[in-house]
Amino acid sequence: MIQIQELSTEELICQNFKSFGLIALVLIALVLPFGHQQLKNIEKLFNKIAYKRELSILLVGLLAFIGAAIVSITVFWPIPHIIDERSYLLAADTFSHWRLTNPAHPMWMHFETLYVLQQPTYMSQYPPAQGLILALGQILTGYPIVGAWIATALACSALCWMLQAWINPRWALMGGLLMVLKLGLFSYWSQSFWGGAIAATGGAILLGAFRRTIKQPKIFNSLLIGLGLGILANSRPYEGLAFSLPSITYLLFWIKGKNSPPLKILLKEIILPLTAILLVIGFMMGYYNFVITGKFWLMPFQLYQDTYSTISNFLWSKPRLDLKYNHKEFYEIYYGSYLDLYNSNIGLSNYLSFSFMKMKNLWAFFLGVSFSLPLIALPALRKNFWVRFALLNLLLLIIGMLLVLYNFPHYAAPGTCLIYFLVLQSIRRIYFFQWKNRPVGKMMTWAVPIYCILQIALPVSLRIDPYVYINPAHWEIAKSQFPTWIYTREELVSKLSEGDDRYLILVKYLPDRNGHNEWVYNLADIDSTKVIWARSMSAEKDCQLAKYFSDRKIRVIEIGSQPNPIKRSYPFKPCD
Repeated sequence: MIQIQELSTEELICQNFKSFGLIALVLIALVLPFGHQQLKNIEKLFNKIAYKRELSILLVGLLAFIGAAIVSITVFWPIPHIIDERSYLLAADTFSHWRLTNPAHPMWMHFETLYVLQQPTYMSQYPPAQGLILALGQILTGYPIVGAWIATALACSALCWMLQAWINPRWALMGGLLMVLKLGLFSYWSQSFWGGAIAATGGAILLGAFRRTIKQPKIFNSLLIGLGLGILANSRPYEGLAFSLPSITYLLFWIKGKNSPPLKILLKEIILPLTAILLVIGFMMGYYNFVITGKFWLMPFQLYQDTYSTISNFLWSKPRLDLKYNHKEFYEIYYGSYLDLYNSNIGLSNYLSFSFMKMKNLWAFFLGVSFSLPLIALPALRKNFWVRFALLNLLLLIIGMLLVLYNFPHYAAPGTCLIYFLVLQSIRRIYFFQWKNRPVGKMMTWAVPIYCILQIALPVSLRIDPYVYINPAHWEIAKSQFPTWIYTREELVSKLSEGDDRYLILVKYLPDRNGHNEWVYNLADIDSTKVIWARSMSAEKDCQLAKYFSDRKIRVIEIGSQPNPIKRSYPFKPCD
């Protein structure tokens, strides 16, 4: 990430606003320009909409989709800049061609890249859910980012639907709208290809159906439980498992308990439909694995790890130091930066330091100032069973996440619905608080969404980094905070795509280049792509590649450090 060296007045104002956000939140509550009767009238209209449950769900989804689209179109158009995003886009392009995977390319060694399988087939290492939703956007409009907007809308609507089974409908609507404001507009869940929203949808569907099943068993709710589990298994398998265990355990004990329905109802409404949908999903997952890896039980992710990764994502696993690579860049990453990251977590002090950093990042993304203040009321809710259930559920999820090396906010996406549940329960507790006959609690409740709106309305970004950014309201500001090599690559592709010629770009990496700035990525059908990216290898192998693509213009580019990453660009010398 490139830091802005000089801060404008507007940026300083925004940074100060964030630094003193807690004070700002309190002041908003105390000086809200509403009379008590005006608040009552607004709340009356809000409640009227909230109790139309289907309308509320639809409204939240529409606002999320339209809002995310407006941000992308008017502020900055998302460009993939994280390695993972390119892998997800490969999956999306594959699915949009109505295939589950792609045949291995004859010259596959030149196309090796991070997080992509080349053998036995050519496909992303990741579970298919994010690729599928991006493919939906690509099929409908030609733009995969539309799939991210759809996923965001589904997540916000699913949260509202889930909360309707856990709390009062008006608070459920408020929760959905707060998610739109905090995560639906400017977060990377809606403004990148990296994911998060689809796993949040799975978690909300699971817990919404779970509570509805406890209240009144129905086949439809049981099928939704299975659907929620299936989405989690195909988006965040590990975190989804940790997140699902409490609700599945509770459901099993409830089925065996004295308050459960008769066996006939259990079989008809819960056990048989849930078993059926899980078997169908399990078979589909196994078949997907088989098509890509050749084995029903071997996931693409695991095959990639076995083939390329020196370290496991789990901290208890020892590094593997016997792997060989076809390219020095892989050696530099897997025997260099990845091993360094693993070693930096060894030892109690290092582990605690990294765990604190992980928790800080999760707090900044999901809570921040606006949601943290209401949580002071959480201890007063300790007797509420479902509050305790939510806390235990989130605790298990966090423990699971702290046992792995990498952590980003979308890893915790399944627990999004419970975070909002706890925040809203706390707000409900504060809502009725009065001080000197002044409805301070009600005003504090209003202050939370107003504070979120003010964050959006500010003229510049409060924070932008590789996975958390809020409101880069000017294109140049947004552009300046992302790596320049991304735009250099995109501009080169755009320029070469203008004419009728087709190109093969041979990439040579210089020693000073950042190993994570990966230029070699291609879509599903490599041979039909107008601009193909390939790694330069030996002179002999490069000549073989040139003969294979003899109908293309071939250029060599030498990639070094920023700010001008292309150090040299020249035509490929014809082979003898």
